[in-house]
Amino acid sequence: MQHYSLTRDKASVLLGVSTRTIDRYIKSGRLSYKKVGNKVLLSRDELATLHWEFSSLRKEVSTELVSQNADTPMTPWAVHPFNDFSTLEEKIDKFALIFNEKDKMLEEKNKVIFLLQQRIGELETKIQTMIALPDYTKEKQEAIQEKQKLEARLQQLTSKLKEQEMKTFILIGFAVILIAVAIFLYVRMNG
Repeated sequence: MQHYSLTRDKASVLLGVSTRTIDRYIKSGRLSYKKVGNKVLLSRDELATLHWEFSSLRKEVSTELVSQNADTPMTPWAVHPFNDFSTLEEKIDKFALIFNEKDKMLEEKNKVIFLLQQRIGELETKIQTMIALPDYTKEKQEAIQEKQKLEARLQQLTSKLKEQEMKTFILIGFAVILIAVAIFLYVRMNG
């Protein structure tokens, strides 16, 4: 069972790499992790193994440089004082150039990865705010049904209002006729 206790920052110091490199190792599955709250914790054992691999790789490279240099015969210092160092220095220079080129390539790739991650984040945000087509169709259909219900209700209320207006008009007409009849009868009786 893994024991997760090291933060990304501590892991980067231990391995001598950036936290972005640690993140890449996590994404690639080379390092497992456990998330506690908003902290990412890494396994001390996995980091020790990775550190050992890095150390072995460094030893292999330096051993290879030295062993290649050892293949050339050693000559006394007095005769050829810089001969051995010049070939070793050339190999170190070549190694440094290769290393610098790899660094530049990695940096360029990191920039591309960063831009892609940024774009992915933007797209994820956009996707979260978008409505999926089936949901949109369902919502549109519900809105149309709701609109139809409201239009039907409005039509019912308009019909009832017209009926009420007609009833009111009839009552007013009937009341006017009754008043007119009452006035007519009053005038005939008193007059």
